[in-house]
Amino acid sequence: MPDNNPSLEELDLLVAELNVQWQVFDELFTDANNYKLFDRTGAPFWNHLWFHLLDHLFVTVSRFFDPPKSFGKENYSLAAILEFQEVTSFRSDLEILLNAMRPIWERGIREWRNKRVSHLDMSTILGEHRLPDVPLSEVRELVEKITEFARMIKRKLRGHDVAYQCALTGWVPQILQYLELGVQKKDEKVSALNTQSLPHENDEVAG
Repeated sequence: MPDNNPSLEELDLLVAELNVQWQVFDELFTDANNYKLFDRTGAPFWNHLWFHLLDHLFVTVSRFFDPPKSFGKENYSLAAILEFQEVTSFRSDLEILLNAMRPIWERGIREWRNKRVSHLDMSTILGEHRLPDVPLSEVRELVEKITEFARMIKRKLRGHDVAYQCALTGWVPQILQYLELGVQKKDEKVSALNTQSLPHENDEVAG
């Protein structure tokens, strides 16, 4: 069945962007070895970046779970895509996938999005309400399932698969490598200065 709905092409772009966001966060923050480097190169900055990227991920993921319409306005969401005529023959398969991931989103990320990211909930900001913990494994799972939703559409309509893995994030390990080299150079300079400041055996001590 041909895919002649340009709206489905937008899904490719959105899912690719979601994967870029997750890959950047994943490559930076899920490797425990990176944290020694973060401590040496400005821990407060990396802590801020952690929350900034995670908030952005929560918003991006949540948009996929919006209803087809909000306040009379149409949303571009997975539920809206289920209504496209092009997916009629395999709509039930997509619904199964959507129903499997919705509870994962609802038990954590939805509340973060509604009470902290998109809105400043009074009780949350004042510390009267504690937001649920969101394991990174659940964020990863949602990214994978949303990606599988888009891949299923590609396979059914076009007969080929798309990985949605993005080479654009190859610069993350490169940046970390440069930071590591910078730390090494700094340590070498500090060591050289310390050596220069130590008294030598032949130096006379003023009396």
